[in-house]
Amino acid sequence: MGTLRCRSGLWVLILVVVLLGLCEIGSVCAQNRRPKNVQVAVRAKWSGTPLLLEAGELLSKEWKDLFWDFIEVWLHTEDSLDSSTAKGCLKKILEHGHSLLSEPLASLFEFSLMMRSSSPRLVLYQQLAEESLSSFPLADEGISNNVGAEALDTNAKMENKKSDPLLVGVNPKSPGGKCCWVDTGGSLFFDVSEMLLWLRNPTEPAGDSFQQPELFDFDHIHFDSSAGSPVAILYGALGTDCFKKFHVTLVEAAKEGKVKYVVRPVLPSGCETKTGHCGAVGTRDSLNLGGYGVELALKNMEYKAMDDSAVKKGVTLEDPRTEDLSQEVRGFIFSKILERKPELTSEIMAFRDYLLSSTVSDTLDVWELKDLGHQTAQRIVHASDPLQSMQEISQNFPSIVSSLSRMKLNDSVKDEITGNQRMIPPGKSLMALNGALINIEDIDLYLLKNLFN
Repeated sequence: MGTLRCRSGLWVLILVVVLLGLCEIGSVCAQNRRPKNVQVAVRAKWSGTPLLLEAGELLSKEWKDLFWDFIEVWLHTEDSLDSSTAKGCLKKILEHGHSLLSEPLASLFEFSLMMRSSSPRLVLYQQLAEESLSSFPLADEGISNNVGAEALDTNAKMENKKSDPLLVGVNPKSPGGKCCWVDTGGSLFFDVSEMLLWLRNPTEPAGDSFQQPELFDFDHIHFDSSAGSPVAILYGALGTDCFKKFHVTLVEAAKEGKVKYVVRPVLPSGCETKTGHCGAVGTRDSLNLGGYGVELALKNMEYKAMDDSAVKKGVTLEDPRTEDLSQEVRGFIFSKILERKPELTSEIMAFRDYLLSSTVSDTLDVWELKDLGHQTAQRIVHASDPLQSMQEISQNFPSIVSSLSRMKLNDSVKDEITGNQRMIPPGKSLMALNGALINIEDIDLYLLKNLFN
């Protein structure tokens, strides 16, 4: 019995060791199955800003009144929004923006929004909002303020905080749990009821040190505002309940000539949960800067011998969507063959590649290279997708150089290229937009976008 127990215990121990080994091997295999791709991103120093507010800034660059039109359209349809995902909210924002723009500008609006090109403007408003809160006069200075005790404590802390010039894009915290406030230069109003008391006599100064808030060229001033009226700056974000209440009240006051109504879009930190789902889209993730390229230079030091003389079945060297198939290859016109047998596209293109590769010699004669550049340009220009065709040719040039050299060159293409060479010296690159020359050494994606505006 003792021997049997020892043997059974030994088998249990061996089984446990085997299971642990399998678990360890499984974890190693799981680690090996992880993707090995490299992701590179250039991120801004500030956190993400709401896409809804960025959309309003983009529209204001086209025409200042579009900013107010976008607010009205969003407020009237906000209750009917049923988007519960970020993708759905982005679709709604684009639909509202497209409804205010013509088709060419609508496409540019979507492109600019994806680039997050208006995010720096919102960061500027955040800094102005923090200055507004930090410059709030304290109660012990004898100046009347219509705010709660929590707001006073928050502003007192902000006044004692030293500003750091290297600190970029710090979003102001919600003062006393409030997400909106109105700055008149002499007072801050965090409730609509308190602001209504001030609107009864807005021209009366709040104290000896009363001074109108400074306005800038980029500020959003309501079109019904009077030039000589007292300034009322609303700091808040579209999508919050407080913004809607303040906005409706201030629009009526501006129409009556009581105030000059200004909006500076800001979503204070801590108010993301108090806005609609679409109002906080874009704030949770870090802001990636678009329009910047990153080059990764990788070199494989291993030498591998591969036989590339045979063309694999089903693998085509050229794309039938971008390739000019009307050219004859060894007596075959493949455009007509594909029209008759579209279900055999892969096999037909493989056969065409075989015919082309079978005629490729190790070297080309000198006279075959005479018009090779013109022939390449002709194939790219006549392709259904010129950009895709240029990519295919540049990446597979040795494989298709023979077919390019045998292409019949149109005289019109040759004459146009010859005419361009008289204007541009050989080896020079030139870029023009609607006839205006552009310096390609300094151009980038953001400057190119501004040229279209």
